Amino acid sequence: MLKQCAVFSLLLFLCACAKDETGSRRIVFKKRAEPVWEGVFTAADPSVVRDGDTLRMYYSSLQVSPTEKLLIAGAKSVDGINWIPSDNVRGKESVALDIHFNAWDDHLEAVAVVNQGNEMWMYYCGYPEEADVAGTIVAKGEIGLAKSTDHLIFTRTFADPVLALGAKNSKDANALFSPTIIKEDNTFYLFYVGYCIENCTPAFIGILGATSADGKTWTKLSQPIISGTEFDLEWAQVIKEPALIKGPDGMFYLFISGDQFIGVARSTNLLGPYEVYPDPILKIDYDWESTSVIAPSVLIEDNKVRMWYTGVVASGTGADFAIGYAESDFPFNW
Repeated sequence: MLKQCAVFSLLLFLCACAKDETGSRRIVFKKRAEPVWEGVFTAADPSVVRDGDTLRMYYSSLQVSPTEKLLIAGAKSVDGINWIPSDNVRGKESVALDIHFNAWDDHLEAVAVVNQGNEMWMYYCGYPEEADVAGTIVAKGEIGLAKSTDHLIFTRTFADPVLALGAKNSKDANALFSPTIIKEDNTFYLFYVGYCIENCTPAFIGILGATSADGKTWTKLSQPIISGTEFDLEWAQVIKEPALIKGPDGMFYLFISGDQFIGVARSTNLLGPYEVYPDPILKIDYDWESTSVIAPSVLIEDNKVRMWYTGVVASGTGADFAIGYAESDFPFNW
């Protein structure tokens, strides 16, 4: 996803404990009417992590000069609303992870960043070429690991992916995208979207998982975490782009993209089964997000669920992307 240039606006306040037509409680987010970050050319797939008094956001960015390429950039903020480039150079993209030319990660997008000791670890998606160039339905995304001690520049830990394409007809045989990571009881858990839609029987798009003792060597789980075929949801025939977080209540919350909207699922067990809230919690409201609202990143702080997400609007030559902000009271009215 992608498109940026810091625009600030007033919050559109909606009552976070509003009732629907039937009088029952429901989850409602208050959303800003304008993007909070647009980068220099575009911005999408935010991953927001707290670093003391600073919030750091890493996102998919399109750089067009001197050559066009898709990479990972960084921004920082005190309040989560007003952002500047991580390197303080306004009007210029602060590149966190550049492409690896002519390698499996020649294109980059969709990251998950986690604090690990005095380092930040970035799990990123890379692929050698766009799907339309490769003649495939989806780009052959795989997941790599990069690390940083200054929170600005990330260096690849390995030349190869830490999570690679699966075997033929496996649920991630075509691609792995959109990682999200959590560490629980000395074990790393990484959820990602697996694609098996080309030369696969049956076809699959859904959230898969892997575990690791050190965050470097991973074992894929044999069963999916969640997929759209498990639920009769009009807004989420396909479930993708997860953001996993543990709430102050000890529950695990899995924020997900549906076809156009964002929803949430919860479980007492990290690996599920997950209960999906029946309605989307974030829908389309404004022109800059008129095609879809997707790809959430979430923090739960001070009894608030804080969400940064990608707004997409179709354009004549493709789509424009920007990052928006919404929040709700916690615990949810679920």
